[in-house]
Amino acid sequence: MKIWRRNSWVRIKENVSASPLSFGDECLMMLFKIEAGGKVEVHQHPQAQYGVVIKGRGVFIVGGRYIEISEGDSYYIPPGEEHGFSALEDTQVIDIFIPPREDYMKYVRRADEDFSRK
Repeated sequence: MKIWRRNSWVRIKENVSASPLSFGDECLMMLFKIEAGGKVEVHQHPQAQYGVVIKGRGVFIVGGRYIEISEGDSYYIPPGEEHGFSALEDTQVIDIFIPPREDYMKYVRRADEDFSRK
């Protein structure tokens, strides 16, 4: 078992910050903060993405459709599916990427406590 104590925020791009929560060989969990008006441009990646909105409201752009989500909603984005996001208000989401996104691994740090069997 490993424990990460509260991480600090890292600016990913204008109006978008991230806080890596935990990771392993199989997945990466990140907390994202998107300020009102902030956008994540349409993109795709080979990882499956699971998420939940813990605060706020926004719109996913998927396959030319606009899908509004808000606090308490969860979602799944299959590997390779093009998607983007626009925050209608200050929004926080937790995303899990399986396997980990390599481009986000530069933001992670070692666990604060490691109870793994040696």
